[in-house]
Amino acid sequence: MGKIEWAMWANEQALASGLILLTGGIVGVAGQFRGWQFAAYAIAAGAFVCLLEYPRSKRTKGTSVERTGQYCFTVCVKSFGPLTRNYYVRAFLHAALSVPAGFLLATVLGCVCLGIASIIYLAAIEVNTGTHSSKEGDSQKAR
Repeated sequence: MGKIEWAMWANEQALASGLILLTGGIVGVAGQFRGWQFAAYAIAAGAFVCLLEYPRSKRTKGTSVERTGQYCFTVCVKSFGPLTRNYYVRAFLHAALSVPAGFLLATVLGCVCLGIASIIYLAAIEVNTGTHSSKEGDSQKAR
């Protein structure tokens, strides 16, 4: 069996978590749940996570296909510099963004999934997979 690419798994998990969080937020606001303000927060947090995680990283070995329209998002993510490419920052950011979403039933699934994505990013750091941007010349290792 091949080696697990933790960074790519974390990216996919976080992107799915952002979409789940966004969907739960829309349901919470549309349903006017008690504490719907947390649902409004979940919409903003889910959109931010999707923007951050949409660019797919380059695989360590083999080829990876870029997502449709990935280049535009890659430019936005790269504008924040090493803050958005560092796995420690991403793990902490996802963990922090997931906490307020845990207070509403409609967004609790997104909260749990985002917490799992944070743990997977920490596993990527532990295994030392490093950070690979979508361009071949911009590879940078996480410390």
